[in-house]
Amino acid sequence: MTNRTNTGLLVLVLASGLAGCDDASSPAPTAPAVVQVPVPTPSTFPQRPIFPPGVLSAYTLSGVVSEVTTTGHTPIEGVAVYCELCGEDTHSWSFTDSRGTYSFTGVWTTPGSTTPLWFSKEGYTDPLAVTPPGYRQAMVNGDTRFDVTLVRR
Repeated sequence: MTNRTNTGLLVLVLASGLAGCDDASSPAPTAPAVVQVPVPTPSTFPQRPIFPPGVLSAYTLSGVVSEVTTTGHTPIEGVAVYCELCGEDTHSWSFTDSRGTYSFTGVWTTPGSTTPLWFSKEGYTDPLAVTPPGYRQAMVNGDTRFDVTLVRR
């Protein structure tokens, strides 16, 4: 009995499907509808992220970190120097060498904007850093030397 029921259902489905296959009742094929695609305007173009700002230049930002002693300016070795806008990926670190020098190559620049730098070593303070969070601002318009004097605590 199950075979007869399945066969009957199959015949019914096929008959229903073929009922609309008469050439006389079929409409003529039509062309696809024209789709209007909006033309992007500058305001709809994907925007570059705000950070990092400007363009990555090949400029070098370097300098000497020192302290004032009785013998004059004395370089400080091992100062951690953080540059917010240096290097391709930004957020770059450098440490001063025995001559107190640090250097970064490749700085993101925007005309009229400064580059934030942070200088830190245990036992020293940066009296000219803007607090918080303790940054200096260097104007970079080409290869730039930015010297800093720290004060021993």
